[in-house]
Amino acid sequence: MSTTPYGEWESPVSAADVAADTLRFGPVEADDGSVYWLERRPDEEGRGVVVRADGAAPDEPVEVTPEDADVRTLVHEYGGGDFAVQAGTVFYADFDDQRLYRVDGGRGAEPTPITPEPETEHGLRYADMEVSPDGERLYAVRERHEGEDAEDEAVNELVTLPADGSEPPAVVAAGHDFYAFPRLSPDGDRLAWTTWDHPRMPWDGTELHVADVGDGGTLAAERVVMGGPEESVFQPGWSPDGELHAVSDRTGWWNLYEVDADGDDEPRNRTPEDAEFGVPQWSFGLATYAFLDDGRVAVLRNRDGEWSLCLLDDADELTETDLPFSAYPHARLATDGETLAFVGGGPTTPETVARWTPDEGGEPTHLRQSFSLDLPDGMVSEPEHVDVPTRDGGTTHAYYYPPTNADERAPEGEDPPLVTMVHGGPTSQTLPVAKLAVQFFTTRGFAVADVNYRGSTGYGRDYRDALQGEWGVLDTADCVDTAEYLAEIGRADPDRLAITGGSAGGYAVLCALAFHGTFDAGASHYGVADLEALATGTHKFESRYLDGLVGPLPEARETYEERSPAFHAEAIDAPLLLLQGGEDRVVPQEQAEDMVDALVATETPYAYALFPAERHGFRTADATRRALELELAFYGETFGFEPADEIDEIKLHEGQRSVRRVE
Repeated sequence: MSTTPYGEWESPVSAADVAADTLRFGPVEADDGSVYWLERRPDEEGRGVVVRADGAAPDEPVEVTPEDADVRTLVHEYGGGDFAVQAGTVFYADFDDQRLYRVDGGRGAEPTPITPEPETEHGLRYADMEVSPDGERLYAVRERHEGEDAEDEAVNELVTLPADGSEPPAVVAAGHDFYAFPRLSPDGDRLAWTTWDHPRMPWDGTELHVADVGDGGTLAAERVVMGGPEESVFQPGWSPDGELHAVSDRTGWWNLYEVDADGDDEPRNRTPEDAEFGVPQWSFGLATYAFLDDGRVAVLRNRDGEWSLCLLDDADELTETDLPFSAYPHARLATDGETLAFVGGGPTTPETVARWTPDEGGEPTHLRQSFSLDLPDGMVSEPEHVDVPTRDGGTTHAYYYPPTNADERAPEGEDPPLVTMVHGGPTSQTLPVAKLAVQFFTTRGFAVADVNYRGSTGYGRDYRDALQGEWGVLDTADCVDTAEYLAEIGRADPDRLAITGGSAGGYAVLCALAFHGTFDAGASHYGVADLEALATGTHKFESRYLDGLVGPLPEARETYEERSPAFHAEAIDAPLLLLQGGEDRVVPQEQAEDMVDALVATETPYAYALFPAERHGFRTADATRRALELELAFYGETFGFEPADEIDEIKLHEGQRSVRRVE
């Protein structure tokens, strides 16, 4: 074991390992003993592929979609609900044209388009497909960007179409700003779905609708049976005997309810706990419960920030399973009535597509892992849950990962530099799941703090709503308090504190540097610099998000400016790294450009790297690798150490405009 300064440790985890070997999983499906899942492959430029593992050959998964297909819907920009399966037939949305396709018979079968070609690029987008019990018809959410009524803002609606594409989609529900979860009863006679309208987000308030299904998939006798402006209803679903269920946060916690489909009787809470059985609907295709044929319900429960898979019986008794997962990163439970399919993980277990049959017991079958955590003994840093006291007398939550490398030790008396990671959202949650990007830093001698600041989910509605009107204030303060607390108790060097994050996390980075003096360096990945520009220039789904987080425009314009780092760059004296995608439609490139202009004017040291072909969240292996290497080089330059890796140097600029294009 050698004595080496923190940051200069030789690591078995390269940036190329993090980028190329890390699959990103989307929805899973279970169909007649087979499990299907969507995986995005960074080494194929982020291409989405539907993969199937059969019950008889779980170790031999096969690709179902064609080699030239990229399965990904752009509804709400974040997508989800990209494919559906019934009786071996796969329906999917293709990224290139956003049309729906049908594949019969599995690998090698020719896909058939079943929706018309749009008049404009990506003009008609589909997501959250529901196949009728007889397999003859589909329902889907459609986001329409063409037509006179879509000139100012995209139009969302529910449509139905024959499963063979013999007729164009017909609109069956319209008039609300957003739609989700079209779900048919087992007999196909009723359809349930959710809606919400500006300025609410789906975790603020939604309505649960039910209608009778008529000839040609038309709907009649539509009624609202649950929900409202201040009640978030999530994932309607039907039990095998036709009882409607949904998750609601009417008690302050997302619990599972049995719902009267006619709306006459009050919903019955089947899981009355101070625990979350739902998640924020950032994407489609989510499911935190699934019905088994024997009458039990498999549910995902999040209590005190930790997930477990439980079984709910007819008497509403909840039994926790002993599965080897403490987190379910893609909240999607799927079943064919007997087999459960899901994505699980834990502190030393990467995200894993798994299949488990409750009646058989035993360990779940691992079908695919996002990457191999095949590190030597003594190289994996495991998280410690930390409750952090906040400056206003409250509590925030974080996972602390200590620097860990069995081959290295730091000089005596030296504390490690800290990388404080801020998740996006901000209505989201970081989970204690093995992340190669974290190990990239901890094996080099960094400590990492992954923060669930106020506004995060997993701790009830009060904790989630604490950020209402306080975005840029409380979330940033919680990250600052976490770093200061860890430095105070000797877990981090107070003179080498860094903060990093993407999207809303990138905004927290910029706020921390502009409005606080704690951090010595910041790395903002596609972060928000100008709140009003975000509110007026972003996509429909988030266009009114800031009404709640900051305030409505134009009344709150002064507050928007007060909390926009681009207007307060003169207060930033710590070096800043900006990483931005040129095709980002959520936080456009102009946000980073405006921040650069402000930094140039104030002669603040910075580096700016533009990835012209990347969207919101870098998807290709090359972009992920180069962004990580740039961030490591940035910390070395800022904190005065020499990384052991052979990576490009980074130059900080002051008073001059410079863009590093990463092609």
